[in-house]
Amino acid sequence: MSTEHAYNEDNALFLAIAEGDETAYTQIFHLYTPRLLPFIFKLTKDEQLAREVLQETFLRLWMKRDQLPQVERPASWLFRIAANICLTWLRTQATRHRLQDRVEEKQAAHKYSSAVEVLESKEMALLIRQAVDALPARRQEIYRLSREQGLSHQQIAERLQLSLSTVKNQLGYSIKFIQEYLHNATGLSLAVISALFLC
Repeated sequence: MSTEHAYNEDNALFLAIAEGDETAYTQIFHLYTPRLLPFIFKLTKDEQLAREVLQETFLRLWMKRDQLPQVERPASWLFRIAANICLTWLRTQATRHRLQDRVEEKQAAHKYSSAVEVLESKEMALLIRQAVDALPARRQEIYRLSREQGLSHQQIAERLQLSLSTVKNQLGYSIKFIQEYLHNATGLSLAVISALFLC
């Protein structure tokens, strides 16, 4: 069968479907299933899902049958519908994976927070104190004024006659150093340490 003849036959079937001809619809289904299914499977990598997408493709064919008289290339139209359904599924899956990653992160945080409870508070306080003691003198001073005396960045800047940006930067360096110190000492993740101890 020539390509032109195939186009003409497919167009005729599409026009018949547009009139509600279920026999023509069945013919198109059997004609294109062997071509569409491998294409869909290649995109989804899932046999069951590929069959569901195939069903959805032909469902849309029937639901949009009023548009079929305007379709010039039935094959291209069907493959585009199938590809769009696959694309929507892939985007949904990507979103689900991101949500799953967030759930797993929360579960991991809970696991680590439970580990924190095992550590005696005195031991943790000692580790933090050791980390602070290892800081350069000026950073120690800024950190203690902020975390132990509760002074604001502006108050610290005024007391030490430093710029506000210097105070913020020095405090940021100190916190990062302490986080890494606790991470190395306890094995807890930096994310959990940041959330639980230095927020």
